[in-house]
This record gives sequence, structure tokens and C-alpha cells, in this order.
Amino acid sequence: MVVHTAYIPREDQVSLYGFDTPEELDMFDLLRSVTGVGPKSAMAVLSQLSADEIHDAIAHENDAAFRSVSGIGPKTAKLIVLSLQGSFERKPSRGSGASSPASTSHEIVRHSVVQALVGLGWSDRVARDGVQRALEADSDGPVEANTLLRRALTILGPHTNREARS
Repeated sequence: MVVHTAYIPREDQVSLYGFDTPEELDMFDLLRSVTGVGPKSAMAVLSQLSADEIHDAIAHENDAAFRSVSGIGPKTAKLIVLSLQGSFERKPSRGSGASSPASTSHEIVRHSVVQALVGLGWSDRVARDGVQRALEADSDGPVEANTLLRRALTILGPHTNREARS
């Protein structure tokens, strides 16, 4: 069994969210990218709406679907629709299994790896640089988060803690 996870470190707590499919994880990260939508709200949306229902609500500007979710008010519902409107334009047919464009998925993977490196102690700047260098070193196309993380760790490995935290 594979569980796809989102690791969210904060000053006062560390949270780990698990998902059955990579599409659910991608949708979780996409929802969290909206201002005012945190992990709890994103989980509430995902527990009530499927990825296809979220896609349809955004495509048809149906903020009522999001207002029906506990904890999502009218302003946040409208903001979700407006913020994510361009995110699904190139969505393949429903049978293909993908729920977002490759570029959005690529950015989500990049962001997740940067956050993982920050959680391991690297500064945001150093983590972003390491991820960028890892992507440039092997540009064979789309890469999974765990592969990208390994590559970035290999590149950043020689840094000492003091260098990594600057």
C-alpha cells in the first residue's frame, strides 16, 4: 500500500496529511495555494468533493459547491474559484486519471520538495537553489517528488548546517 503525504512544518506544530492517490495530494496542494485556504480547509473540501467535482465547480464558476463545505464561507469559495480558474484548462479526459496540467503538477512537486528541504533544516533560498540545480542536472521530463528530493539532497549534501541555514 502506498500513501501519498504532505508534510507541513510550522513554528508550533508539524502536520502530516495522507492521501490514497497522487491526484488527491495534488488537489490538496492546489487548494492550499489559494490565499485563506489552509490544510484543514483543503481537507474539508476534499472530504466532501471529488477531484472531478472540484474541477467542474471551478470550470463552471460554481462557488456554491465550495460554500456547501463546512468552514468555507462565500468569500473564500469565490476566491477558490477565481484563483484556480486557469489551473484546469488543459485537463485531459476524465478517464485518463490526471487532474491537473503537467506544469501545475511540476510546480507542486517543486514546492513540496523545497518544503521538505526546509523542514530538514535548509533555508528557503538554499532549498530552492538545490531543487533548481537538481532539475537542471537531469531534464529528462517530469520527475516524481521522491526522485527530485534525492537529487537535491545529493547536490546539497556537502553543505554544512551553518552554510545550509544562511
